[in-house]
Amino acid sequence: MTEVPELPFVVGGLDVASDRVEGPLIDLVTRHDDGEGPAKTPAERKREQRERDAAAGVVELKVRIGPAEAAQLAEGLEFRAFGGEPYTATEYLLTLIRRDHELLQQQREVVESKICAACRKPMPRGCGGVWAGELSCVLPQLERALWL
Repeated sequence: MTEVPELPFVVGGLDVASDRVEGPLIDLVTRHDDGEGPAKTPAERKREQRERDAAAGVVELKVRIGPAEAAQLAEGLEFRAFGGEPYTATEYLLTLIRRDHELLQQQREVVESKICAACRKPMPRGCGGVWAGELSCVLPQLERALWL
């Protein structure tokens, strides 16, 4: 039987057989030392991140929430994961926005298919509220149906 020479098994720069790291550690861990001079300061990295975000159209949103909403958010993060790793607040809020947008598109189709019985005009514009006090006007009903 031919003996197979033992070759070093390297995973991501780590020689598994000897626990020896191949290559510069800072490059493997942080990717901050790319050989283009001195390491960047945290302020420089943050500025570059803001520039990348601006170029990509990313908008930062700050939200102040009270203790009741914070508890509800924490419950949603944990429960929606259902045994997996909990959502981050950002993932959770972005998912809610996307799901509400899907619902909004469905509701828009329904609203745009309606004709008001009072003014005989298509919704959502209709009469603009002129007949809103009339029982046959669809506008107040649709407004209530679209509230969150």
